[in-house]
Amino acid sequence: ADSMEARAPATGTIGQGEWPYQGSLVDALPYEFENSIEGYLAAGAELKSPLDSANAEIDAAEGKELFLQFCIQCHGAKGLGDGTLIQIDKYPPPPPFNGALKNLEEGKMFHSIHYGKNLMPSHATQLSKEERWKIIMFIQELQNS
Repeated sequence: ADSMEARAPATGTIGQGEWPYQGSLVDALPYEFENSIEGYLAAGAELKSPLDSANAEIDAAEGKELFLQFCIQCHGAKGLGDGTLIQIDKYPPPPPFNGALKNLEEGKMFHSIHYGKNLMPSHATQLSKEERWKIIMFIQELQNS
């Protein structure tokens, strides 16, 4: 009636897909690093996994399942950059996890999954923050294998 659109949400409301309705407390944590080289470097230096190490084995197993759903097409099952999209020459191969990315900091990995990097698109709308950290736990296993 007053011709106003796109009003600010009412005080105390929680956006769709935001904690506490989905995910865990990890998902409620803000992501404060900007989508830039500086943000990427800062994430590498400052950002650490908030997951509890007591559940590391379970989280890494869940991370493997998520990796097989979202990452295997390019990175391959063992993170060697030999996924099916690479084999059919759809994209150039990403660096292997046990090679150029062997010592990549977990904060940089999270930043890359969040915003995307080079030809890899963002997965922020497909994976919760907690799921991204679980994938990183599995990637760390691949880096050390």
